[in-house]
Amino acid sequence: MNFESFADALCLPSPLEPFAPDWEGAEHVSMFVKRDDKIHLIISGNKWRKLKYAFALLPHQEMALNSQAGLRSDLNTQLPSSVVSFGGGFSNHLHALGYLCHQLNVPFHAIIRGDYTKHPSPMIQDLVEWGAQVRYVNKITYQQRDDPTYLASLRTQFPDALIIPEGGSQIAALKGVQEVVNEIEIPFDHIIAPVASGATLAGLTSALSPHQHAIGIGVLKGDGYLEGLVEQFLEPGLALNGRTNSQFSINHDFHCGGYGKIPPYLKTFCENFNRTMPFEIEGVYSGKVFWALKHLLATLASTNASTNVGEKRTIEKGQTLIIVHTGGIQGARKNKTP
Repeated sequence: MNFESFADALCLPSPLEPFAPDWEGAEHVSMFVKRDDKIHLIISGNKWRKLKYAFALLPHQEMALNSQAGLRSDLNTQLPSSVVSFGGGFSNHLHALGYLCHQLNVPFHAIIRGDYTKHPSPMIQDLVEWGAQVRYVNKITYQQRDDPTYLASLRTQFPDALIIPEGGSQIAALKGVQEVVNEIEIPFDHIIAPVASGATLAGLTSALSPHQHAIGIGVLKGDGYLEGLVEQFLEPGLALNGRTNSQFSINHDFHCGGYGKIPPYLKTFCENFNRTMPFEIEGVYSGKVFWALKHLLATLASTNASTNVGEKRTIEKGQTLIIVHTGGIQGARKNKTP
């Protein structure tokens, strides 16, 4: 299978579905869920969006976060000789990329934080089944994943390989994520999505009209840190798109203890949600977004007209909200693994 035929088989544009939960305050706004989780059973949500143009990068331009010099204007039909990327033992990104490489018959090398030799996660088991080469590294080595010297050593080991950053977060990701906004044919005020590595929120923000606003829900502890991740992508976009970082804000009140932390109250919320709603969520990303949304709506109901979402931006009664379901099931699989 080639890249273009794989892309043509995906569910795109992803559906935009009305969302009207029986939550306090929900009656004051109009809500729609952008069902990127329906794009593909395995390569769903923002993982496909961020990988779509990754293979369109020219050799040795893949790690340039703030330059579009190596990015082709269309999908590249010439596949890389191999792919290298990074992630944790339950990485949705590695899972999606491993499957894509398997389908395209491209050798894949996964550099994984931590040693799962004795107890490989379901994600790692899938990678091995798909023929990926898995390399476990310790925390100190993993922290060098963006270091130029370390990357140079990887290029020596894997000549002409495409090296994709952790989470697929690079300048090429923004173009794919922008298509989420471009596919929405109704007027809206806010678009809401989880934030971990920054590229998804940056891509959404860079595609907005001046009156629109992106709300990120931080899924890890990172007040100030997450804003910096987003801004590193938006800085070149300021000249390209005329956007400013006033069009996004990040709410840090709903990380629930940190990345991958799923306390009992969040687990219960997700379980109840999955029993009563027409689609499912998990506790690492999407669950925290809808948990935050429920609380923000409740606050809106108790105020005269609006509720703060950060950086002096507010959700107001009568507005239209788009919630991006970014897919990803590895967090849920983690919870089901002994």
